Amino acid sequence: MRILRRGLLICLILTGLFALTLSDTLAQMKFPTPPTWGDYQWGVFNGNREYSRQGREDAVARHNYCPSGGCVLRLESVEVRPDKAKRGQTMVLSTTYTLLTPDGVAIPVAITRQVLFHGASLGQTKNLDMRKLNGTWTQEINFTLPQDARPGLYTLKTKVTTGYAMAEKETQFLVE
Repeated sequence: MRILRRGLLICLILTGLFALTLSDTLAQMKFPTPPTWGDYQWGVFNGNREYSRQGREDAVARHNYCPSGGCVLRLESVEVRPDKAKRGQTMVLSTTYTLLTPDGVAIPVAITRQVLFHGASLGQTKNLDMRKLNGTWTQEINFTLPQDARPGLYTLKTKVTTGYAMAEKETQFLVE
């Protein structure tokens, strides 16, 4: 019985020392900071979602793609939902694009968004570079209008870039 108590006491002491060492190690570790949205200074971005709308084979058939044509990037649509919003309201910015390459491998893609008001830029953000497989993709991101947004017609300019191609589209939304 005495040996069992001594073994239990040693086990508890070792567990306590391990816990102290682990907490010190975790406190000293440098965890990566969350990604920022570039130099964007107007509004708040959050809630990024991306999903595949169409696989490679379906996209190849839909666009009548021939591998000898090289890399194809098509910016299918850019939307703001709702297209009429109030200050402080959260909207969804949606970008749908198709990416096709001869060998069907994932390639780097970057999405850049810029908001303009009366032709003047309010800021620009570059999405984190990501590697995407061939197919049609939709990326949606929540965007909250600032409380001090001026009423009027705004333009969202969206650019999708790969190492081989670039496509750009604009859409407008109204702030009441």
